[in-house]
Amino acid sequence: PASKKTKSFIRFAQEFSDEAGYLAATPKGQLYRSNNGKFKIVYFDNIRSQNGKVISTPARISQVSGKIEVSASQFVNYTIPMRMAILLHEYSHFNLNKEPSNEEEADKNGLKLYLALGYPKIDAYNVFLNVFKRSPSLQNKERYDRLDNFIKNNGRK
Repeated sequence: PASKKTKSFIRFAQEFSDEAGYLAATPKGQLYRSNNGKFKIVYFDNIRSQNGKVISTPARISQVSGKIEVSASQFVNYTIPMRMAILLHEYSHFNLNKEPSNEEEADKNGLKLYLALGYPKIDAYNVFLNVFKRSPSLQNKERYDRLDNFIKNNGRK
């Protein structure tokens, strides 16, 4: 069962995912806070690197503060379940992972929550394919194969 903290994040993530299509996003980032103030999402038009170059990630999380940054240019094209898969993945890095920087651990922890909430498997596949196709590599192919196996073996029948 999910902790009180995780349930609180899920409520915030669901609200943000529902509204992301019309929420304000700016180049400098628009801050959204959970009702309890514990969770923050900064909604950017695009996420940029230190040198100002647009990067292709739909979201990332600070390993220091746990603040999530989201790219509106990508989120607006996602279904609500796809948005949830991304937000749960990012939440997992900082809040559930034993090793915060581990992508595959965040994939699995996020997907456990996503599937337990009853979201469609197809949207999980679609969002990860969408992210991986922007940076094709053997590593991402292998990561996708492990995700596929995890979804097949852990989702509702």
